[in-house]
Amino acid sequence: MCGKRWLSFMLAACLLLAALAGCGSREKEKVTVAFWSDQLTERYGPYLQESFPEVDFEFYVATNSTDFYRFKEENGSLPDILTVRRFSLSDVEGWRDSLMDLSGTEIAASIHQSYLRSYTYSDGAVNWLPTCAEVDSIVINRPLLEKHGLSVPENYEEFVAVCRALGKKGVRPFLSNYSADFTCMELLQGLSASQLTSQEGREWRQLYESGQTSRLSEEVWLPVFQRMEEFLDYTGAVPSDVGLEHQQVLEAFRNGEAAMIRGTGNEEAIRDSQAGDVLLMPYFGDTQEDNWYLTYPAFQVAASARAEESPERRALILEILETMLNGEGQKHIAGGHNMIPYSKSVELPLSEGLSHLQPYADKNRLYIRLASSDMFSISQQVVQGMIKGDYPDARSAFDAFNQAMSAPKEEEPPAARIETAYPYAFNPQGGSPAASALFNSLREILGADLLIGQASNVAGDIAAGDYTLEELGYLTMGESSLGIFSCRLTGEQLYRYVEYLLTTPGKRGSVCNDSTLYVSSGFEMEVKREGKGYALRKLTIQGRELEGHYDEGQAFDKGRLYELFLVGDENEMQREALAAAGVEEYLQVETTFKLAIAGFLAEGRQLCAPTDYITLE
Repeated sequence: MCGKRWLSFMLAACLLLAALAGCGSREKEKVTVAFWSDQLTERYGPYLQESFPEVDFEFYVATNSTDFYRFKEENGSLPDILTVRRFSLSDVEGWRDSLMDLSGTEIAASIHQSYLRSYTYSDGAVNWLPTCAEVDSIVINRPLLEKHGLSVPENYEEFVAVCRALGKKGVRPFLSNYSADFTCMELLQGLSASQLTSQEGREWRQLYESGQTSRLSEEVWLPVFQRMEEFLDYTGAVPSDVGLEHQQVLEAFRNGEAAMIRGTGNEEAIRDSQAGDVLLMPYFGDTQEDNWYLTYPAFQVAASARAEESPERRALILEILETMLNGEGQKHIAGGHNMIPYSKSVELPLSEGLSHLQPYADKNRLYIRLASSDMFSISQQVVQGMIKGDYPDARSAFDAFNQAMSAPKEEEPPAARIETAYPYAFNPQGGSPAASALFNSLREILGADLLIGQASNVAGDIAAGDYTLEELGYLTMGESSLGIFSCRLTGEQLYRYVEYLLTTPGKRGSVCNDSTLYVSSGFEMEVKREGKGYALRKLTIQGRELEGHYDEGQAFDKGRLYELFLVGDENEMQREALAAAGVEEYLQVETTFKLAIAGFLAEGRQLCAPTDYITLE
């Protein structure tokens, strides 16, 4: 009996231990988040990880375009949480059923109604929410005005008078980088914000955003072009301004050659200003009550409708969205510096240069720009045309804008076909197949021995099928493209370089979780989790370990020189990592990550097969 009872006890104990082990090893809930910029991976990634330790976050950097998400939706790989800066409801209306409807949620109710209106479809659905706002308006050099006996204007009539007076004194009253599409769009809208926020303006915008019209309303928009025509005249815009870049404009402003520029609350001139010498004033209306600041969210956020599959999943996604949009979350957006929240309960600090802004923020007189894809490209085309004299008057510019908006969109033909799909999901015994396939392909393109880059710079799953040239760009991060650098280093230096990348937090390019680990091609890494971070244990090339000696061909010599190609920006992280490895010289390759991959596939090539590049313990 005693023996049977002992056997029963041992069996029960084993079952209990097995059950406990099963509980302890239960897989975390997986949530994929696509960030529109690697700045957000740097700032939001660690914040979300710390806020939700029970969640397995998968981060990657998307292209800042709703077309990117349309492509993902068509291929069945929409991320759980989407972020984008360039945004308009009209651009996402065709696939909004794939997104959660956030109307009626507490998180939507936390947004001021005057701003939420711009995110509400005519049927009341709300799929996207804005975070805090970059403020765009007129940056004024107050000492320069005072030097010429002029006061800071408070309304449109005073603004015109100041511009004309400065022009007579040989000072450019206003200068801007008209080479940028967003500058053309924001000036066009900002100068007429009071017109666009009228009852007629709001009604037209809702029709446009809901896909019920593709034309500008003459009643609403012809006065906008008339105001723009006047503005270009009294500010002295000339055809050569069309080529101006922002740094040229900023230099002219600093040198006192221009008294006012279009800028934002994060403008260097404002941050560096002493005692409010540089002010961000509103876009002026006929009276002070008609003055408005133009704003654009740091990003818009939405969630996939897959979250509706279970109440628990929906609750988790809503909690993550709430954490992204609460006060602490918004402080992680660009440092929270000189940005205005759209949320009722969030406060963010403003510098002295933005002192004029607070009363307008208190009254919710912040216009959210209309930023559809058409608005960017056509605004640039038409405003530059107005400056160059292509249109004799405001009416012809208005007609040209409408004609461009109504023109049929030409379908881009396929440029390549990818035969094999690769998942992005990270596997501790091998890594990310999608990231490995792209980096192995890049190594073949470059004819490189060794190559390394961050996994999150590969934009999620790679689908099989036909791709246009634009869609080939969706394989890698961002609107712009990461650069490629090369250097020669020893095995010992390679070890120190990789070790720095894995263990240095708080910088762009830092590792914050498995999905942001680095991907190697041509060599392998053994990495161990240590607390909240990672430690490099070993590097191997073709399975042979990099050691401090050469042992009859069984190990590579750490003193041997290798050529390493690095994928990334020439930022602080890369410079410090190379310095930590003792590498003083490096060269930039002429091509970029995005262009190299797109060109490779457009030639009819296929992606190289992924390899097991990492073992994570």
